Parts: sequence; structure tokens; C-alpha cells
Amino acid sequence: MPYELHPEITTPADDTVLWRYMDFAKFVHMIDTKKLWFARQDQFEDPLEGTYTDGELKVLSTLALGSNPIKGHVRIPELMRRSNFVNCWRSGPHESLAMWDLYGKGSGIVAVKSTVALLKEALEDFTRPVFIAKVDYVDWSQASWSNNGLVMCARKDISYQHEGEVRAMIWGHDLVLVSSPPGPDDDPNWEKTLVRAAEAIPVGLPVPFDSQRFLTEVVVGPREQRWVAPLVENVMKIYGLPHPVSISNRLTTRTK
Repeated sequence: MPYELHPEITTPADDTVLWRYMDFAKFVHMIDTKKLWFARQDQFEDPLEGTYTDGELKVLSTLALGSNPIKGHVRIPELMRRSNFVNCWRSGPHESLAMWDLYGKGSGIVAVKSTVALLKEALEDFTRPVFIAKVDYVDWSQASWSNNGLVMCARKDISYQHEGEVRAMIWGHDLVLVSSPPGPDDDPNWEKTLVRAAEAIPVGLPVPFDSQRFLTEVVVGPREQRWVAPLVENVMKIYGLPHPVSISNRLTTRTK
């Protein structure tokens, strides 16, 4: 079983409800390939992903570390961002209108629903350890001093707190070392080394994933046209998925 407990990471309880919002094409791709896509962390839009906080950088700038005060330490997150592969979920018993809007309005958006326990079970055929973490939202002006790459991968700026994110993470450090071994702190070609590493390492990992064992429900977005839900039901029948399909009623007017 690939799920692995990490002493510095908080994994939500097994009965925690998970949501993954996606467009219809990605949904079909997931159930057709039976794969979950774990994106390399440096591929995300948030430039703060996996980096030191502003508070930590401020403290580092006051230290004398070799010939350059902070250069050696700052390089570590740059490599870690290329070492961590992430698949993101939203946790909580209720759906989120903010997430529906984030992933598209009226463009065939669905959300697959499950639990932490089923996520662990659905990934058990993978060959690498998978860590599952509740994302820690921190004040980026403060210094929490976590030097563990996976812990840094599982934290974000507090401005993203509305996401309520849970992350499944894979540490692919061996891919970085094989692709482009890091040089010494004073290596003048360090930036070129990072570029070579980014080019050599895959931008993501397709991980075997059993939708049959994972899904509990598929929810169609509240702004989708009426034909979307029957289409989702038909596609699920084709792939032998008996799970219920519902339509979000968050924007439906109540008459009584």
C-alpha cells in the first residue's frame, strides 16, 4: 500500500470528505485512463509554492552562510519544487460555490466526491510512497522554519485558505538527482543546472487510480446546462461505474 504516514504531516481522518472539481474532458480522461495526474509543484501558478516564507528569507538574509548569505539555502526549495508531485483535493462535507466558479461557469464542470480512506485505497497499486496532507495556511510574513521539503510542499499563503485543500504528494527526489545532480553552493552554473533539471524531469506523474473503488458520487455544477448530467450518467455507464450522479442545487430558487 503506497500511502505512507509522515511524522510532520497532518493527514485528515479517513472519513474526511474530498472533492475534486474538473471539466468534463478531464473527468472522462481520469476514468478512461484510470490515472490520476500528479503535477510537479513548480508547474502551479502560485510562485510561493514550496518556497521559504518572506519571514524566513528575512532571517536568512541576516546570516553569514559561506560566500553568499542566503544563496545556498534558497537553492534547496528550488530543487524541492522540482522533486514534489502533487494532486489536489478540497476537503469538507459541503460543496463550494467558489470552487465551481474557479473551475468554470457553465463549461461542463463536475466534481467527483470521495473520502480520504478511499483515496488511500484507490492508490494502493502505485510503486512509490504517497503522502496525504491537510494544507497548512500560514502568514507568509512569519518564519515557521520547516526545512522538510514535503512539509513545505503542504503549506500555502493564508490568502488561499478558502480552498480547504488536501494534497496527495509524491517525493521524486531520485528523479532530480539522476537528471541533474546539484553542484556546490558556489557553482556559477547553478541556474543552468536548474534549467536542465526542469527540462529532464517529467512535468507530472500519471498514477494508477481505481475509480471504481474511489468514487462515492459525481456532482454536476449548478450552472451547467440540463444535458450535461445525462451525458455524465451515460459515460459512467459505458465505463461500468454505478455511482450516483446529482446536480448541484446551490443556485436553484426554492418555491416553498
